[in-house]
Amino acid sequence: MKNQYIKYALLACLALTFAGTALAQKLIAYHVVGDVVRYKDGKAQPLVMNAAVEWGDVINVPYAGKVELLDEKNARRITIKKAGKGTVKVLSENKNNSIAALSLGYVQYVKKQMTKKGLVSKQRYSDFACVTRERDSVAVAQKPGKKKNPFEEEFQKFKKQANKEFDDFREKCNREYLAFVREAWAEFGMEPPVRRPQEPRVEPVVCSDTARQTIAIGKVPVKRLPQKVNLVPADPERVAPKVMPPFKIKPLPIGEEDKEYQNMPVTFFGTELRVHLGEDQRINLGEISPDRVADALEYFSGGDYDNLLYDCLQIRKNRKLCDWAYLLLVQTIADQFCGAQTNEAALLAGYLYYQSGYKVRFGSVADRIYLLVASRHFIYDKESVIVDGERFYPLEDVGGNLSICRASFPKEQSLSLFIPQSPAFAETAAAEERTIASHRYDGLECKVQVNKNLIDFYDSYPASIVNQDVTSRWVMYANTPMNEAVKEQVYPALRERLKGLGELEAVERLLNLVQTGLEYEYDDKVWGGDRVFFAEESLYYPFCDCEDRAILFTRLVRDLLGLDCVLIYYPGHLAAAVRFAKTPTGVCYSLNGKDYTLCDPTYINARVGMEMPKIDNTNVTLIPL
Repeated sequence: MKNQYIKYALLACLALTFAGTALAQKLIAYHVVGDVVRYKDGKAQPLVMNAAVEWGDVINVPYAGKVELLDEKNARRITIKKAGKGTVKVLSENKNNSIAALSLGYVQYVKKQMTKKGLVSKQRYSDFACVTRERDSVAVAQKPGKKKNPFEEEFQKFKKQANKEFDDFREKCNREYLAFVREAWAEFGMEPPVRRPQEPRVEPVVCSDTARQTIAIGKVPVKRLPQKVNLVPADPERVAPKVMPPFKIKPLPIGEEDKEYQNMPVTFFGTELRVHLGEDQRINLGEISPDRVADALEYFSGGDYDNLLYDCLQIRKNRKLCDWAYLLLVQTIADQFCGAQTNEAALLAGYLYYQSGYKVRFGSVADRIYLLVASRHFIYDKESVIVDGERFYPLEDVGGNLSICRASFPKEQSLSLFIPQSPAFAETAAAEERTIASHRYDGLECKVQVNKNLIDFYDSYPASIVNQDVTSRWVMYANTPMNEAVKEQVYPALRERLKGLGELEAVERLLNLVQTGLEYEYDDKVWGGDRVFFAEESLYYPFCDCEDRAILFTRLVRDLLGLDCVLIYYPGHLAAAVRFAKTPTGVCYSLNGKDYTLCDPTYINARVGMEMPKIDNTNVTLIPL
């Protein structure tokens, strides 16, 4: 018994030692706003940047003040913005404050920022309304002995005038917009999310050998069935014209010191990026008012953030980011720089997005600012609000009314959820190699590793429709191009096996590959509700359902064989149909005088032209791709 007491006493001592060690762990104050005070040995001392702080230290954060601490050992940021007095540990656990994980690259970036001379704690908030700047100008000296070219001089004069006109236009746009921001706020009620439709279950069916043989020997004639046609535009460019900034965004020259410090690392879906941001560009909004919001946006537009905006647009171009991906990019940058779910992050992300040409609105309630974006698509499972006849979606849940700024920026456009190009994320997280093989055709198989970064991006993609047409939700997935890295793995092997085959034989093989190479399971069992896959997701996840199979099959047929396809919607079931040069026997549907023969990837082992028995074909809808 005595030994047991000794054991418990030792364990208690160890626990106290570990707790004391944790509380004594050093943190670094790397962003201090306002008169934040730390109490040391009973004395109040101003907390300044670069000061070492412990979890057990008592600090006092005033109203509109803020302190951010770096936990280098655990790569975390502790943000304390709620006014109050207490130990760092207690204050960090307040629901209005936060502890967020950081990348190791960002930790090193912060440590580098702390070495910059002249970086000091800010006043109650950054006085960005009074800051003026002069842009650097770079003069190119004429080489000695080189004669002046009058045509070149005239061109440079014209170019300088054109650039000035661009700058004047942008300044005018910003000035008029900000004047509207100071005044045009009104109360709006949020509409609750609309849940995505849940389809009735249609059981997968295995085709009997007798049925296969019947259509194989030609006993089934061509059977043209009536149907509805939903003309969802197949070309993303007609639905999603490329959004461009209303004016030319030019990088500004920066000094050598700024090059060293304005170099923030950002990890975006596993892809390491760099953007021009430094600690001395940080702001703190303080109290929320229309004037403060306008002041912050005016500060952003003063020139210091032009290189950041230019970086974002270059990343969008080089990484082939669609509108949704670009929105996530600017949100990721703003969250990392300003802190996730902060007012400053909402304003910075919104500024970058509307300066890039997108339609945004800002809303506020209590002490929070929200960013709202307009979409050409109706998005399921998200709150929304109608502002001046157009639907906007907040990036965070609001759950009540918002005071919304109705100011619009010149030439703004709503985002589209079409994905015209597969995004180019870094190949840092490939899944285990998977083999997908046909059970009927020996050797018809492919091996594939799908980039996990791409899968994570697809996981963020919201379900949506266009033109209030529920069948259009499948078009966005079916018309997204296959990722190039996946094509390089899958297509050569399949092309080799399809070489020399006629259209019908080749389609038969691709159909059986999808029918038998993938395992079927219902979405509600796997995901808890309906979820549509992009083609790569069906190659990644172990299970898929009818709509996923139809999307993958039509992608393979169009890419490998160059044949036109449509999706076939039965109530509760999605299949596909292919247009052949010579219509084969079996069930087909007509569109604009052209026959499309049914191919059902969920009717296991069925041939081209075979329709699942007992399926309700009295209300079929054709969905062109």
